[in-house]
Amino acid sequence: MEVKFEKKGGMKKEVKALIISLSISGVLILIGMLSRDLGVIGNSIILSTLVIIGPQIFLRHEKHKKIKEMEIRFPVFLRDVVETIRSGMPFHQSIILNSNIDYGTLSSHVKKMAYQLSWAIPLDKVLDHFSQRVSQSKKLSSGLRTIRESFKSGGDVISTLESVVDSMTMVEEAEKERKSLLNQYVVLMYAISFMFIGIVIAINRLMIPIFQVASEGMGEVSFGGIGGIGGMTFGLKNPCSQAVGLSSTICQVFNLVSNAFGIGDVTEEKNIGAYYVSLFFLMSVIVSFCSGLVAGQISENSVIAGIKHSVIMVCCVVGAFYILVYLKLLGV
Repeated sequence: MEVKFEKKGGMKKEVKALIISLSISGVLILIGMLSRDLGVIGNSIILSTLVIIGPQIFLRHEKHKKIKEMEIRFPVFLRDVVETIRSGMPFHQSIILNSNIDYGTLSSHVKKMAYQLSWAIPLDKVLDHFSQRVSQSKKLSSGLRTIRESFKSGGDVISTLESVVDSMTMVEEAEKERKSLLNQYVVLMYAISFMFIGIVIAINRLMIPIFQVASEGMGEVSFGGIGGIGGMTFGLKNPCSQAVGLSSTICQVFNLVSNAFGIGDVTEEKNIGAYYVSLFFLMSVIVSFCSGLVAGQISENSVIAGIKHSVIMVCCVVGAFYILVYLKLLGV
């Protein structure tokens, strides 16, 4: 007789966290709207975004950590099973016996297998259920598939378990070696983010004052050709001063950023400096976020793992811009 297990009711942690985050962010945005201050509205939108994204990133990172720990512990569990099988114990009994050993996050799955086996559920069905629960891990799924097929075909289970242990151990060691070799590139991704901030400071101190002067009284900057021949002039205007349609929407985002930093309204013709500082800030955030994802892919072969690097880099960029504006190194 086949025993079917139904999933327990209730929402997942991610869904619960999302509902709570949306409620909190809604209250924050409402407070910002009631204040009718663009700076407060901008900060409330930024905080709301962090409130929504933060818990989801944390939960996904925790799930990724648990899967990595299970992948490390699984070969240890298989070695213990092999030892008990060699002593003359059947495969299913060895799983039940080793369920009393602590394997970290893997222990709950081993205990669940032991309970199912004690209820006389066939071992191949138990391995199928285990494989479904850890389907997010390709290593565990492929290893369990190999063990199941070997058990069903009546092959040498011990040699199969040992080969799975050896292959998973070799892969884990190769990943550790790759990670140690590529750590320097992770540092390089962090360096790129901070170098970009340095470039922004240089542009702000050298170029924006020129733009500011060009957008004021004179309205144009003249460049003479050789011998006064071939000269040309161009007017420099604030792109957000006369923006319409989609450009106006983008400029409103810039305006929220500039008001959050307290450097004025980007829609004012003479405040071209605020426009460029806001533009540089958003560019720095994008560069930092993408660099973090690349760092995670390089170091841990996972974009999700790279989100933690992205959060760190983006927080550093936001903090650095606030400090630089306060020290008057940014903003004209």
